Amino acid sequence: MLESNSIKKNKITLEDYNYKQDIENRLLMAQFTPNDIIVLEEILFSSIKIPIRKLAKSVDLDENAILPILQKISKTGLFVFEDDSIVVDKEMRKYFEAQVLKFDPDFKPGMEFLQSILRKAPIHVLPIWYSIPRTSNNIFDSLVEKYLLTPQIFQRYLAEANFTDRILSGIVHDVYNAPGLKLYAKDLIEKYKISHEQFEHYMLLLEFHFLCCLGYEKTEDEWKEVVSPLHEWREYANFIQNTEPSPLPPQVEVQRCRSQDFSYVQDLSLILSQAKKSPLPLVEDNNKRMLPNKTVLSALAAKMEDFDETSPTFMHHLERLIAKLRQLKLADIVDGRLYALESANDFLDMRIENRAIFLYRHPLNRLVSPQIPADIITDRNLRESEKSILRVLHSGWVYFDDFIKGVIVPLGEDSIIMLKRQGKNWKYCLPSYSEEELALIKATVLEWLFEIGVTAVGKHNGREVFCVTPFGQSLFGR
Repeated sequence: MLESNSIKKNKITLEDYNYKQDIENRLLMAQFTPNDIIVLEEILFSSIKIPIRKLAKSVDLDENAILPILQKISKTGLFVFEDDSIVVDKEMRKYFEAQVLKFDPDFKPGMEFLQSILRKAPIHVLPIWYSIPRTSNNIFDSLVEKYLLTPQIFQRYLAEANFTDRILSGIVHDVYNAPGLKLYAKDLIEKYKISHEQFEHYMLLLEFHFLCCLGYEKTEDEWKEVVSPLHEWREYANFIQNTEPSPLPPQVEVQRCRSQDFSYVQDLSLILSQAKKSPLPLVEDNNKRMLPNKTVLSALAAKMEDFDETSPTFMHHLERLIAKLRQLKLADIVDGRLYALESANDFLDMRIENRAIFLYRHPLNRLVSPQIPADIITDRNLRESEKSILRVLHSGWVYFDDFIKGVIVPLGEDSIIMLKRQGKNWKYCLPSYSEEELALIKATVLEWLFEIGVTAVGKHNGREVFCVTPFGQSLFGR
């Protein structure tokens, strides 16, 4: 007997229902031809007692052609022969009404399919199999909540699915890593050198564990068994796969905005060390900004890479640096001069990486953007936006507009991914972001994380690109 009590906390025992009959039916259905399916469907949607001659006429076959088909299907116990008619078993008809859906070209093995699987087992064993409260008002809802409600819950369940049977583990691994998350049964049977009956046994276990489902796909004049995860998960996983940003080839030359990963931290340190030596005289420009005078500007520009002292970009950068130093209580303006405060000594004594971490963790440091409403720039939203880079942690340079298409971080109730019913179907509803929320994600990746050396930013062919730096990989890869 195959190992059935394999997943932590689950105690699925196929012997609790007539699983052998189920396997026999599956073996037979795997041999069905297109004509077999046409006859089966006609039987299911006709009366309980059907004259064979009438049935043959309905499917446009002569009696000699339909009899072998009926002989084959009768082995399932769906009907018995009675004189020149067949009499259908009501309970078996219910069973096959669910099974024949698998042969529909539009069949999707999703939540409705899962419910039909669970109906096979006696209802009293389900709380034992899945360790859910016996007092549950709705067993199916309890199972969804425990195993499938969010991608994170299902991924955790999938990670804990440690089968002792290497073939069960292998099938799950192969299906979840296959292109499009789909494999033909024939290929799995050949790979693991198992009989078709053993394969069907494995599939029953995997279906009851909500990990893999068996369907049928028509190729030319035959139906082939195909294995995939639940449709809702497959849709979600395919979205993740299809929105994975393609890294730029190594030979591509990116025009970096700053030449060093820690350029921003180095610029802060430069101004602070200069102010520590001697307070920096500031003057008000035409835009009422307090900036260093021309002498200091020239000195700073000579030491800061990537800037021209006459460019508006440089002036804006200096304004933000001074504002940041004041925000962090490292420096302040007194009587038109920028003074380094006492805390500047500790900051400047740190290694460059520790200065970056100091900025990242400082309780007074925050993202400031006039384009984003303050109520959106919360600590929670900022931390969630930061997590978006995990998908490209080791990808190298990627286009930001490709990256943003696949971002799925919870910034509000509308962006929490949950399994929801939509009419007769179910779906992991993907987030929908407002323009302001998209602006927050962009500012987080290209400004906030850039300032602390976690991301490097630049342009290629006029498009914004970024990559996660080695420092960012070490900080976020834990």
